[in-house]
Amino acid sequence: MTIQNNLSSRAAENLAGSNVMLEGVIKANANKFDFNENRDGIINLGVAENQLMTAELREIFSKVDTADTKLFGYGESPSGSRLLRSHFANNIFNRYFKPYESVLGEQMVLTAGCSATVDNFTFCVCDPGDGILITTPFYGGFNTDIMAKSKARVIEVHLDGVSPFGLEQIQLMQDAVDNARSEGTRVRAFVLSNPHNPLGRMFAREVIIAFLRFASKNQIHILFDEIYALSVFDYALTGLAKEEQPDSNPFISVLSIPNIEQYCEKELVHVAYGMSKDFCLNGFRCGVLLSPWNTELLDAMRSIAVFTWMSSTTEAMLTKLLSDPIVIEDFTKTNQARLAESYTYTVKTLRDHEIPFKPAQGGHFIWIDLRKFIPSHLISSAQAGERSAEHLVWRAMLKEGVYVNLGEAFSERLVGFFRLSFSVPVPMLELGLKRMITACQRASLSDAEA
Repeated sequence: MTIQNNLSSRAAENLAGSNVMLEGVIKANANKFDFNENRDGIINLGVAENQLMTAELREIFSKVDTADTKLFGYGESPSGSRLLRSHFANNIFNRYFKPYESVLGEQMVLTAGCSATVDNFTFCVCDPGDGILITTPFYGGFNTDIMAKSKARVIEVHLDGVSPFGLEQIQLMQDAVDNARSEGTRVRAFVLSNPHNPLGRMFAREVIIAFLRFASKNQIHILFDEIYALSVFDYALTGLAKEEQPDSNPFISVLSIPNIEQYCEKELVHVAYGMSKDFCLNGFRCGVLLSPWNTELLDAMRSIAVFTWMSSTTEAMLTKLLSDPIVIEDFTKTNQARLAESYTYTVKTLRDHEIPFKPAQGGHFIWIDLRKFIPSHLISSAQAGERSAEHLVWRAMLKEGVYVNLGEAFSERLVGFFRLSFSVPVPMLELGLKRMITACQRASLSDAEA
C-alpha cells in the first residue's frame, strides 16, 4: 500500500502537482540573507514582501500589550470583531477607495490572510470542477487558492500580445467562457488584480466597466483583488523612472463606480483586500472579503470562517494600527515614497544593463525580460515554449544567492520573463540586483552540456 492510498483523492491530487513558485520560496526562506548574521544567504527578490517599514511597525506595535489576558481566549467572532471591521470600513475603504456608497463593517468577512479569503470565496461560489476565469500573466498563488481545497478550476485566458489593460481582451475572455461551457465546465467567477500582479499597473475606468458588463452578460461573480491599492507610487517618481512611465491610469476601485447596477448586478461584485501588502504585514495573516450587496455570500463565508479565524493577538495589533487615521496617512505616504525610491534604483540598474522591463505604477514588483540571457543552444526550445532555459537562469540566480520569481509561476507562456520584487531597503536591493545580473551573465555562457 502506497502512502497515497491512505489519503483522500483531493490530497493525492495536490501531492501529484508541482508548484515551482513554492519551491523557490522554501529555498529562499530556509537560508535568508542578513547583513549581520548571514551575508551568504539568499536575498529574496521574488516574494512580494515589503521590508521598507519595519521600524515604523515596531514603534506602532510596541504600544500593544500582547500579554493582555483578554487575548488568551477566543476573539469576538471568527469573521472579525465589529471594531476591526469598522476600522477597515471607515479608515481604509471609505477614506482611500472613494466608494460611491459608504462601506459598512457588516459588509465584510475577515480571514487569516487574503489566500484564505480567495479560498473561502471559491468554496462558497464553486462546486468541484467549476471554473474561475483569469487572464495571464496572473498572481500564481491564485492557482493554489482556487484549486487546492475547493477543487475548482482556473481557466487561463492567454492574451498572446493583446493588452491586459485594453478592451480587446474582452472577446478573448468571452471565447474562453464559451469554450469552457461547450466542454461542460460551469464558469462561476472572474478574478483580477487591480493594481495588477505581476505587471504593476492599473485599469482605466472604461475597462473596469467592460469587466462588469462581461460578468453580467455571463452571470458570473467578479472578484477584484485590490490588495495593492495603497502601494501606488508613480506620483512620487523622479528622473529616468518618471520618464519611463507611459500614460498612467490612477487607481480606481470598483467601489467608486457610480450606479454600478447600470453595468452589472451588484450582488455579483466583490472586493478582496488584506494587510500583507499595503501595511507590510505578510506574517500577520489578515484578509478581507468585502461584498456590499450580497448578504447570502457573506453568510456563506461566515459559516466557514471558524477555519480561518485570526488570532486574538493579531486582531488586537491590527485594531491598534487601523484605529488612527493620521497614523495610517503618515504610514502610507512614507511607504509610497520608499517604494518609489527602490523602484527608481531598480529602473536605473536595469537600464544600465540594457534589461527590458514593463514600467510599474504600484505594487512591490516589476516585470522584467531576461530572454537575452538564454544560452544560444536553448533559444529555439525556449521560443517553442519549453521552460528549461527559464529554469536554468532561475537556478543560476538561486546559486548566486538571490531569488527572483520566474514567469512560469504566473502562467506566462513566453519563456524568459521574471517578476522582480524591489520592496527591500536599497543596500539589500543593490546587492541582490548585482547577484542577479552576475547569475544571468553566467547562465548565458552555459554550453550545451551545462
